[in-house]
Amino acid sequence: MSQLTNLQRVMAAEDLPSASIPSNETKLSALVIAHAVLNPLPHAADKTKYFQYPQWGHIFDPATVLDVHGRVMLWYLPGIIPPERVVKQSLPPCSLVKHSKRKNESSMRFGHRHVPELDGRDMDPLADAMFGHGRLMNSPATFQQGHLIARICTIAAKGDWVVTQPPSGTQWPSIYVGIGVIVNQETPHLDKVSAPSLLDLLESLGTHDAQFHVLDFGSIFSYQPGTMIYLAGKLLHQSVPKWEKGESIALAHYMKDAVHNRFGLARPSFTQQKDLLGNFLQT
Repeated sequence: MSQLTNLQRVMAAEDLPSASIPSNETKLSALVIAHAVLNPLPHAADKTKYFQYPQWGHIFDPATVLDVHGRVMLWYLPGIIPPERVVKQSLPPCSLVKHSKRKNESSMRFGHRHVPELDGRDMDPLADAMFGHGRLMNSPATFQQGHLIARICTIAAKGDWVVTQPPSGTQWPSIYVGIGVIVNQETPHLDKVSAPSLLDLLESLGTHDAQFHVLDFGSIFSYQPGTMIYLAGKLLHQSVPKWEKGESIALAHYMKDAVHNRFGLARPSFTQQKDLLGNFLQT
């Protein structure tokens, strides 16, 4: 862990290029992932969908969460994004959603399931945010009503209306079919559009001190800027409740099962701990 801590300290003072990834940044990612693999939090439940609360409390170090069969339900990767990269990634999303605001009644259009346990939460926790409050869903490969439609959808601040735009000529930069930009909003969430084994990816950006709650574990993960979390969003109730200071920017990467069904692609199996450690588990 000391090697990771030392490298994070070095990276905090490094000026990173915008168009390339230096070797130290790659090494940082590898170390965080390695620590997560070697810090499994096994789950006692014998079911994939319905968990018993293990009550782990607050979690700060890289970790993976396994079910009883050794399947990886969650990757927790704090500090995997260097501070300079957090700054570079935070500015463009802010400019996109500065004047937008997510309406609760519209969230079902984008596959966000209402979570009754989280009723009463203020969806816009900052009264005077520099970057405003908003959510923008970008999904050029969205499969809707039997057709593949390329569009960008935004919910406007002064009403419940949708703006659609044709895709640009820029090549889509992700293996995920959709990326959501969420600025300064609490996010109770359960993904209903993905397959269980297709893990969602959440990137924490901005300047906040928020925490990431997973109700099914009864646990709280530190969600400082620079954190990445992969999780089975189809199965796990998660939320980012009101934080104390700073502004929150999150990039939510997700799959849509309907797109894969349209092309006849089989759902992948869950990654298992034995796939990650291989022969080490057999010795």
